[in-house]
Amino acid sequence: MTAVRVVATLTFETQEKADQAIAAMTVAHRPKRQEEGCLQYELMRGIENPLKVVLHELWASKPLYDQHWLTQMAREGAPNPDRLSVAKLEFYVYAEYVLLDDVWQPADPAQRLSTVRWA
Repeated sequence: MTAVRVVATLTFETQEKADQAIAAMTVAHRPKRQEEGCLQYELMRGIENPLKVVLHELWASKPLYDQHWLTQMAREGAPNPDRLSVAKLEFYVYAEYVLLDDVWQPADPAQRLSTVRWA
């Protein structure tokens, strides 16, 4: 199965709101790291822009991420967009890459492209 990476970028309106959110997320996210399939769950704050917070998640498979999300929705409800000035979510299919002939290529040969050469 293919792993899933989630990148959530949150930008808060004030330093106080960012501080409160980070304190709450730090506590709330601890149990999520123990969920089945969670490979990475990290919260990061911008050095140059402390109003910006990034959550990186890596899940072992799409079904395990879906299980996490549905459990979270049942337990906590949907995130409150009113608490954020900007929220952006990105989802990626996770793939490891290796450097072959000075070109980054997927580690899995079946995922390599033969028609496009990124250089």
